[in-house]
Amino acid sequence: MFRLREKFIDVHDSRERAVRDLPWSVFQATVHIEVYRVKCPECGVRIEKVPLLPSKAPFSKRFEDAVGQACESASARQVARRMGLSESTVRAIDLRYLERWDAKRRQPPLRQMGVDEIYRGKHDKFLTVVCNLETAEPLWFGKERKKETLDEFFRSELVSRQRKRIEAVCVDMWEPFRLKHRAMGASVQDRLRQVSHHATRQPSHRRSS
Repeated sequence: MFRLREKFIDVHDSRERAVRDLPWSVFQATVHIEVYRVKCPECGVRIEKVPLLPSKAPFSKRFEDAVGQACESASARQVARRMGLSESTVRAIDLRYLERWDAKRRQPPLRQMGVDEIYRGKHDKFLTVVCNLETAEPLWFGKERKKETLDEFFRSELVSRQRKRIEAVCVDMWEPFRLKHRAMGASVQDRLRQVSHHATRQPSHRRSS
């Protein structure tokens, strides 16, 4: 689906799409929508953009939003059983829901950054994870755990202004990670030391429980 700069009156052709919508009472509801195609002199034949149809999947936006919201408090398997869908379909809907949510929201500034690695096994080895410590959300994943891996994150994901906002970085004491962030001038803290530091600041009854 494309958004054209000009409005067109002449219709090239049309077809009907049937999509699953929110249920009515105890009944499953299907909405039939007539979708038009117009012929643009510059772009050729294009399908009109219908807000109720976020993708080519046979589901309305309202239904996909309901599935995505359900996934916030339940597993994909539970939502699939409740909605009468396959687990893979629920995961695909949830992914589209999150992509629409992420495109609309205002990205929080990155001031405190965490960097760690995940061991993926003998073939894939390591996966580098960058997260925002203030919001506790992952921001980026990169293959391996090299200095070049983090170079790619700063090159492709952050502009100069965003890099200057970083005040502190919590990293594993892997040498390439430390060298990269010390070169930036950010305060570098060992992940394990941070955990032990916060543990000693807890009340005695919390530490003993």
